[in-house]
Amino acid sequence: MQEMTYRLTADLRRLSFENHDRCVSCGHVFKEGDTSHLGYNQNDEPLYVCNSCCGSLKETAIRHYFSPRPYEIPDQKTKLWRYMDFTKYVSLLSSKSIYFTRTDCFEDLYEGAKGIKKNKERWESHYLEFFRRAIMNPPEGYVCELSKEEIEKDAQRLLKEMEIGGKTHKESTFVNCWHESEHESEAMWRLYSSFLPNAVAIRTSYKGLYESLGRDPSINIGRVKYIDFNQNYAGPNNAFWRKRKSFEHEKEVRALLTDMKCKGQGKLLPCNLDLLIEDVFVSPCAPEWFIHLLNDINEKFSIKIKLRRSELIEEPFF
Repeated sequence: MQEMTYRLTADLRRLSFENHDRCVSCGHVFKEGDTSHLGYNQNDEPLYVCNSCCGSLKETAIRHYFSPRPYEIPDQKTKLWRYMDFTKYVSLLSSKSIYFTRTDCFEDLYEGAKGIKKNKERWESHYLEFFRRAIMNPPEGYVCELSKEEIEKDAQRLLKEMEIGGKTHKESTFVNCWHESEHESEAMWRLYSSFLPNAVAIRTSYKGLYESLGRDPSINIGRVKYIDFNQNYAGPNNAFWRKRKSFEHEKEVRALLTDMKCKGQGKLLPCNLDLLIEDVFVSPCAPEWFIHLLNDINEKFSIKIKLRRSELIEEPFF
């Protein structure tokens, strides 16, 4: 078996990210626990392959056990919307950047939570037993020589570290949120722009968002799953991809990244506006002068997209 070199180029990271679930050589669909191999062929081209195809690797950068993503990726053409007021729109155009909010700054207290506090004892009991078993059953070649008391002490330590890590992750996880829908949403205008006359909605697609951020494999983009925290928990690896059922109307797709060094309440990530913005919709409450202003702003920042009036103002007949 080849030694791992840990040489992970941007192209290799992107290849494994975009083909996360399957071998790029034979199409084998990975199952949890399968070994995936990242490396390079004899022409130094990146490969992400399964056990059956790893012989084609001249260099193995890294191999690891496959684990499914904690989120679902929408179809490339899935429509995404972001509703905002005028100042945020101008900020987007002037900075050519998308703003990611630090998760501990959201109003939702359950952002990144594992469960409801009243169920914490059951959660801890489960993971204590998990850690005990892991300590008592080390990898092949190792022998557990700890006493029962030492095993318990180590399990308690690991549980405490996991709890501390959960709180710390809120301060190093940053999110940018979008609404998934084929159509304009009256509820989203109401919730995220308060029906302000100076509000807009940007429409893009999953592909547009991903490519506008440079196909960066460090940015995860996927659907939020809504669960009943009375009956379920969020796992350690999917807590930022789970929200309460009461938020299900949001149909959120989020872009998420981790930055341990950033201490601000948010961070700007450069994006390609031409790839990001497919359409700009104007608030149903917008006066005519605001549309003229938006056209001037778009021209100033070289945004060559015709504004669209909200379909909510279309008159019915009876």
